[in-house]
Amino acid sequence: MNDFCRYAKKCNSCQLCNLSYEEQLRHKENICRKYPGKLCAVRKITPSPKITGYRNKAQFVYKREGKRIVSGLYKSATHSVMAADQCAICTDTANTITAALAKLFYSFKVMPYDPYTERGWLKSVVIREAEATGEVMAVINGADRIFPAKRTFTTALQKACPMLTTAVIAVNRDRAKLFTGKQSEILFGDGKITDELCGEKFILSPTSFYQINHDQTQQLYQKALELAELSGSEVVLDAYCGIGTIGIIASRRASFVHAVELNPAAIADAKRNAKLNGIDNIRFTAADSRDYARRLAEKGAHIDVAFIDPPRAGCTSSFLNSLSRLSPDRIVYISCNPETQARDLRILGRLGYHAEICYPFDMFPHTNHVESVVLLSSKKE
Repeated sequence: MNDFCRYAKKCNSCQLCNLSYEEQLRHKENICRKYPGKLCAVRKITPSPKITGYRNKAQFVYKREGKRIVSGLYKSATHSVMAADQCAICTDTANTITAALAKLFYSFKVMPYDPYTERGWLKSVVIREAEATGEVMAVINGADRIFPAKRTFTTALQKACPMLTTAVIAVNRDRAKLFTGKQSEILFGDGKITDELCGEKFILSPTSFYQINHDQTQQLYQKALELAELSGSEVVLDAYCGIGTIGIIASRRASFVHAVELNPAAIADAKRNAKLNGIDNIRFTAADSRDYARRLAEKGAHIDVAFIDPPRAGCTSSFLNSLSRLSPDRIVYISCNPETQARDLRILGRLGYHAEICYPFDMFPHTNHVESVVLLSSKKE
């Protein structure tokens, strides 16, 4: 039994912690062999540079325990809150901040929210860290905008957690505790942090999607760029682009990048990131990837290389059909779900693409999840 975390058995978020790390890697590599591996060769999995303390984003919930307020985690099976003063895959900084916040919340009588009675204010806290710059953000999710003694609390928070560069209150009126509301108020700092990835800078706001394992993400993206074989003359599509990470990194080696994402807030972040890095050969559009690819095809556009990095559910068949009409020579498909990735590879196979090779990456040590990148090439080549 791996004793890396005393809460592992109750929490059950780290499903593989009873295995050695070498056994975990074999298990994840075999998952990729089971799914995309039925369609292409699978290379040896790339281990994570860190196997504990690797998460640059941590989310904690809180509960009353006697006369105290304690920080905790959701049990994955029941969604009840389990008291825990640390998480082994979160950083020491995040664990320190959440423990300090628990004391502050009790001192200021900030009560945890109960979804059954709808009483209380505090829903959760998100800690985000920028690995390269050391900047740290705390996002305190509350039930409404009313936060008594806000100024006094802010002063106490800055004294208790001097490592914080900014803190934000976000209003979450949803019954779910882990949702970060769009309405926010900055307590101090500028409400964002800046990280560096593959030589580019990225601004992270409270709701930005950003890969949680910084060093492993760099290795994953470097492999994706290697497979894309960009020479500087290509027109690129970055579908499901989020805050623009892959598209911005690829833009240095491409003629032009089309980047599309459904979430308007993410596109706003992406445009800021492009400006921050002085990049002007990329266009970000807030739209459904399917509709955007279809519109490009109707205009007679051709894409040389496409990067696709969809959510766990994978791509829709309509998007893949629209993508094939753009006739990219190469498709680099990044996925956090090898099963839906394999499903989409089969669809792309019927649309004229051949899955060449799969590279697994352990982005999330001790959990069941594995990331993989697959190169597809046009059968017309």
